[in-house]
Amino acid sequence: MNKSTILLIGILASSCFASEPGPNYEIVEKINPDNHFESLGEPHHDIVQEIYQRSSDDAKGSGFKIVLSSLADPSKKELLFAFDRDARASFSPDGRWIVIDDRPVRGHCEPRLFKLKEGLKFVEVKEAMIRQRAIEFFVKENKLPPDVRKNMIPEGACIVSSLQWAQDSNSLMLRLSKERTGEPVWIWSWFCIFDLKEQRISLDLNILNRGAFTLKK
Repeated sequence: MNKSTILLIGILASSCFASEPGPNYEIVEKINPDNHFESLGEPHHDIVQEIYQRSSDDAKGSGFKIVLSSLADPSKKELLFAFDRDARASFSPDGRWIVIDDRPVRGHCEPRLFKLKEGLKFVEVKEAMIRQRAIEFFVKENKLPPDVRKNMIPEGACIVSSLQWAQDSNSLMLRLSKERTGEPVWIWSWFCIFDLKEQRISLDLNILNRGAFTLKK
């Protein structure tokens, strides 16, 4: 094996295992896992959220990155999500799910659901379509005309944000809001539940209460 071949292998290896967040990013926030209730039976969480911002306007890439790292081994990192405006990530109590409230433009929020694959790797569940399902449920539940749905679906026309995980990690409380003037409906705060198991929206608060308490014998 000649020197050029060895050099090429080295370059490929370094590119394959290049660590996040990459050059031209600086950390602006670090969120450690909350293990305060581990003694009460909750699982131990090892994943740390690191929020990075692009350090130069001239540099290429997204403005911000959410990178996951290991509490036990901080050298292990995995990119979760890259964005340019605003996004917030929230772990489910069991640590197997993440919901990201993605706010790409003003007046818009879309909860994006991610499922743990292995280690620090989470993959987006694109078929969840939480924002679209929540809007369609709102229109149907309130017996509104189809034009309202058409008006709420476009980017920037309606905010759907995640508020709280159920203790059993199988459902999310959502909030819809829409305050743009001159449109058929204003929504200050309208709440519903997204059931991960059934992949559906409902108004059944009991779904959110599953696993909320235990009875000591």
